[in-house]
Amino acid sequence: VANLTFLIATLTGALLLFWYVPSVHQAHASMRAIEQSLVANLVRSLHRYSSDACMLFVLIHAIKIVGARRFTGPRWLAWVTGLVALALIGVVGWLGYWLVWDQPAQLVAEGTSRMLDVLPIFLTPLSRSFLTDGTVNSLLFFVVFFAHMLLPMAVVVALWLHLARLSRARWMTPRRLT
Repeated sequence: VANLTFLIATLTGALLLFWYVPSVHQAHASMRAIEQSLVANLVRSLHRYSSDACMLFVLIHAIKIVGARRFTGPRWLAWVTGLVALALIGVVGWLGYWLVWDQPAQLVAEGTSRMLDVLPIFLTPLSRSFLTDGTVNSLLFFVVFFAHMLLPMAVVVALWLHLARLSRARWMTPRRLT
């Protein structure tokens, strides 16, 4: 079920590219336009709720595996790649919150920048970039957008490794359940 909801989130995300403008200055206006269009708003809702459902079902799966103690021995590769996939899905969702670029999204971006300021990789503190919309670098916003679009491919690779050693692995739910 997690794979199905991940597929729905990926497909609806690709469809949202018809309406969304990945720019600091136009992102919020494009989100307003999406909310005004019936079809675009339906696609956005499917994208949002399928993403949430994907994370929920992945967490349920992880709890089930931990409860059954099926993460040691020959299952270590599936466990490690599952954790990698979970982390990647979390990062994709985190970056997705940035792209709305409303008040909560700006708070998420500011919190993320404060966490990254602890690391000595930026010349000036990244959190200074979010003082006003005019100081937010358009390149940073595009990098966030690009990572949000590219990381699902890494999730697919992690899922492939996660299921590679299973003898009867099923990628999707049965047709009736779908």
